[in-house]
Amino acid sequence: MTAKNYEAWDVQECDYPSQGTMQERMAFLLRYAILAPSGPNTQPWKFAVGEGAISVYADLKRSLPFVDPSNRTLFMSVGCSIANLLAAGTHFGLRPLVSYFPLGPESDPAAEIKFEEIRPQSGQAILQERDLFLQILRRHTTKDKYADRSIDESVLKSLRECIDQPGFHVQFMTDELSRSQMAGLVSRAHHAQLSKKEFRRNLGEWLRNNWTTEPDGMPLYTFGVPDAVAFGFPAAFKEFDLSDAVIYRDSGLIQGCGALGVLSSNQDDKTAWVKCGVMLERLLLKATGYDLYASFFSQPIGIPELRGELEAAVGQGHPQLLFSLGHATPVRHTPRRRLEDVMKENE
Repeated sequence: MTAKNYEAWDVQECDYPSQGTMQERMAFLLRYAILAPSGPNTQPWKFAVGEGAISVYADLKRSLPFVDPSNRTLFMSVGCSIANLLAAGTHFGLRPLVSYFPLGPESDPAAEIKFEEIRPQSGQAILQERDLFLQILRRHTTKDKYADRSIDESVLKSLRECIDQPGFHVQFMTDELSRSQMAGLVSRAHHAQLSKKEFRRNLGEWLRNNWTTEPDGMPLYTFGVPDAVAFGFPAAFKEFDLSDAVIYRDSGLIQGCGALGVLSSNQDDKTAWVKCGVMLERLLLKATGYDLYASFFSQPIGIPELRGELEAAVGQGHPQLLFSLGHATPVRHTPRRRLEDVMKENE
C-alpha cells in the first residue's frame, strides 16, 4: 500500500478524462506537473484552472531566505513544473500556448498556459514532447553515487538540443581538469555556507528521515544515508558544521559522473529563471530516456565571487545551475503534496 505522501506518483495515464471538459482535462494534467523536481523538494508552485487556461504561480511562502535569497532556484522549480505540464498536455493531444508573466515581471502569475486540440499532422516536435512525457514517472534526482560509465558524445548532443531558446546555453564538461575545478568551487561554497548556523537551519528544515510522513522535503535515503543514521541526522545537520562530509559526497558525484553541465542565460531575472527551469526539466526527462540521472550543485551560484569564477570558466551568460549526469541505481521517489493542496482560486 502506497503511503499518502507518495500517492501522487500513482497517477495512471488511463484515468485521463478524454471525453471530459477542457477544465477537467487540464486539471488532470496537473497531476504530472506536481511530480517535477524542486530544490530542496519544497514544491513551490500553485495552480489555478480557469475556463480556458491554467495559471501557474510561485508559492513564495516556500522560499528559503538564507539558502536561496533571490528565489532563483524557486522560480526555476516553477519552470520545471511547467515543463511537465507542457509534456503531459502534448501527450494527451493538446497543444500548449505559453505566456510568461502575462501581467508583468513583478506580478502574478508566473505563466498562463492555454491548450488547443492538436491536428493529426503535428510533426516531429510533438512526437518528441510525447517521448518526454513517458519519462516523468521515471525521472528522479540522485545524490548517492554514479556507476563508472561515460556518456557518448551523441547523447550529450541530443541533450543540448533541449536548450533551444535564444539567450540560453548549456555546456558539458567531461575532462578531469574541469571536474577538479568544479569540485573545488563546490567545496569552497559548502565551507562558506555550512559554517553559518542560519543557513544550516534553513536548509535543515527540509531534511527528512527515511520514514517521513511529510509531503515534501528530502528523505535521507536519497543521499544514501542508512536508516540507523537518518533519524538523528536532520537535527545534527542544523547544529553542527558537517561540510567535510557533504564535500566528500559531492566530490564523489562530481568526479564520478559522466558529464558536468552548466546551464546559463544571458538575462538574470525571474523570466529567465522560469524559462531555465522549463528547459532544464526537458533535458532531465530526455536524459532519463538514456537512463541518466542528475544531481544539482547550486552552492557556488549563491556566492557572488564563486559565481563569477564559474561564469569565467564557461564564458556564456549568467550561470544558473551546475549539475552532474551519469548512470546510477534508481532510488525511491521523494514525497509529494496532494494536488488539492497546491490549487488556488483563479483570480
